[in-house]
Amino acid sequence: MKILLVIPKNKSLLGHKYTPPGHPHIGIAYLGAFLKKYGHEVKVYDDGLRNECSLQDSVKEFSPGLVGITSFSYCYDYALDCINTVKSHFNIPVVLGGPHVSVAKGSVFEDSAVDFAIKREGEYSLLELANRLEERNADFSGVGNLLWRKKGVIVENPDNPFLDDLDNLPFPDYSLFDVKQYFCTEHHSTPLVTSRGCPYSCTYCSTLLSMGKIFRKRSAENVVGEIKQRFNEGYREFDVNDDCFSLDIERANKICDLVIDEGLDVKFQCYNGLRVDRVNLDLLKKMKRAGFYFLAFGCESGNQKILNNIKKSITLEQVRNAVKWSKEAGIDSCVNFIIGHPTETYKEALDTLNFAKSLDCNYVNFSNLIPYPGTEAYSWILNNGHFLVDQKDYLKSLSTYDNQPIFETKEFTAKQREKITKIGHDYYYKRILIWRLGGVLGRLIYYITKIPGLRNLFSDFALNNKIGRFIFIFLSGQYKTEK
Repeated sequence: MKILLVIPKNKSLLGHKYTPPGHPHIGIAYLGAFLKKYGHEVKVYDDGLRNECSLQDSVKEFSPGLVGITSFSYCYDYALDCINTVKSHFNIPVVLGGPHVSVAKGSVFEDSAVDFAIKREGEYSLLELANRLEERNADFSGVGNLLWRKKGVIVENPDNPFLDDLDNLPFPDYSLFDVKQYFCTEHHSTPLVTSRGCPYSCTYCSTLLSMGKIFRKRSAENVVGEIKQRFNEGYREFDVNDDCFSLDIERANKICDLVIDEGLDVKFQCYNGLRVDRVNLDLLKKMKRAGFYFLAFGCESGNQKILNNIKKSITLEQVRNAVKWSKEAGIDSCVNFIIGHPTETYKEALDTLNFAKSLDCNYVNFSNLIPYPGTEAYSWILNNGHFLVDQKDYLKSLSTYDNQPIFETKEFTAKQREKITKIGHDYYYKRILIWRLGGVLGRLIYYITKIPGLRNLFSDFALNNKIGRFIFIFLSGQYKTEK
């Protein structure tokens, strides 16, 4: 069967309508490789790129038997646009997948004419759905993870077990993408996922809904096998997108050992966030030898009481140690924080700001809490807070980088949340400019762009304009080590 996999536009985190994607969608690359392995013909359409033809024209030209569309919650509006484009012009079944389905589930059928939806992991569910459609078998009751319409009623099938042998999956297939259109090709970079699932119980996190609590890991040999393949294809840098890359410290050490033993001249960065309690100085030194040059750590709050309440299972001392060890190992780092946790007060949010400013890392991130249905945070807000945005709408358009509180409490009002988040975003902007451009130039641009409107213009030019991005990357390479 011909299957068209569609990636909707990405919402910009800079206040603009949308932003071009930086790299191919790794989830779609996995699905495409898996479907091709079992004999299906696959084409990818990335709506965020400058395509020669529209989605409508692409569907008409390819004539697929199934269209699959992925979606994050904050980009859901763009996914709806893609669904409506296909369903209004073609009599072709459409299946929606991605993280949004795992949290929204059956409600996605209320928003559009989508025929199917797949929650959790999609490889085997999508394959089985495609096989049944190809066989003209209308009984979808045995397809795990599937939601579908049966005589006007939405049916949610039982869940498949999570995949426990990730080494059996084919490597992501980036030949399905027009890779030259992505910014990552400028520095020969590609995403890398070495594990799935997280055994922790953070109350705000939706990863548990889509990837489960069991940590499932690729073997070190399998991971380095992919790195070697990408290296031979010309890639030299890898963005590790794991939720828990170093959960198994022995495996993390072995991956580094194999990279070093193979003599691979590669670089790694972990923007997704390592756990501060699953690193030590020896591991970080070895990661530096293997090519790791940047790490992000998940802290989420600078108040120990809040850390305990959200079940983060770390201490502030562990955060300080992780940052200190990274610096000793010669690896740049940032620390991620969230504003607006359940039970958090204005004073406790100030603790987070003050703690963040005390850390000797390169910069800090501040996010606005998004309460995903199915999480403990969402349940707490239903009983103890007041939603400020329609519960049916906020997942469609708001991201963690928007300064628009989803809810408030008597102890922490919407106005207070906006104030704290604005300060946090401003501090992030200042620190990242200094890290990227050096103390003099970074501070100069920071103060110039405090003029209303200039900050978004500068960010858009530096990140989304090809010439601006080249200048920004060049200056970053020249001045990043300057304090």
